[in-house]
Amino acid sequence: MSLVANERETAMHCDDETKTWSIYTMQQRVITKLKKAGIEATTIQEDGGHWYKNIPFEQVSFRQKSKGRNMTKEQRQAAAERLKKAREAKGMSDE
Repeated sequence: MSLVANERETAMHCDDETKTWSIYTMQQRVITKLKKAGIEATTIQEDGGHWYKNIPFEQVSFRQKSKGRNMTKEQRQAAAERLKKAREAKGMSDE
């Protein structure tokens, strides 16, 4: 059974008393990320929904999106020179 995008969802519940997460998802991308993190589903429903229970609190994290660097042309050139010197010092030159 294939679902359209607005039918796929992920719901996360944090239990502050037991310091664990419960996650329900129908999103393949989330399922893959959880599997790569070594978290296995406790239940897989016929419709494709995956339940994950008793995930340690510390195993789930949220990261702030990187803002990137806004460097001037001169700053980029100086950084490139520093990297070049560091690579040469380690014997990793491009030559």
